[in-house]
Amino acid sequence: MRRTTWVTVAVAVIALGAAGCGTSGAGAGVAAAPAPASPRPEGTAPLTKEVVRTDLDTSAAGAGVPANAPEYARVPEDASPGSPQSCSVAFKGFGTKTAQVDVARFKAVVSELRERDWQQLREPKERKGADGVIHEAQVFLTQRGWNMVAEYRNFQEGGAITLTAIDDACMKKNGADAGPVG
Repeated sequence: MRRTTWVTVAVAVIALGAAGCGTSGAGAGVAAAPAPASPRPEGTAPLTKEVVRTDLDTSAAGAGVPANAPEYARVPEDASPGSPQSCSVAFKGFGTKTAQVDVARFKAVVSELRERDWQQLREPKERKGADGVIHEAQVFLTQRGWNMVAEYRNFQEGGAITLTAIDDACMKKNGADAGPVG
């Protein structure tokens, strides 16, 4: 992977992550409501942002993950046109004391995404603590012009699941080579 790609992805992930380090309390502990299925374009045409947004939201809801943190979702939506951040769709669900987000729920989200034709590119990366428990997991997925990084982190009470999808054509058009996986 080229250095510009990693720099672009790092900037997007840092900006999105910084905006989503906490929750405003909106939707805390409440599973995301399933959105109506967005029709997929026939054939092999790239997916629209709306279809990708629906995939992220409905996959998380189907796995019982709390609703998307509004401040996290807004970062790509409020990004300047032509910026790398405008080429992404993001989701971050924070667990709470009453609605924990754990690695099993993360695996359920990945399974839900695969049911929506997202292809897993390689084996998941997992990092266990000294206690033998998985504290971080990462999966790369792709579909019709989009690449996605799905991540689980147990860095705070309740854990968090983050989904960041990047439109490859948009990234190439705006001076970056590709999404997070190539």
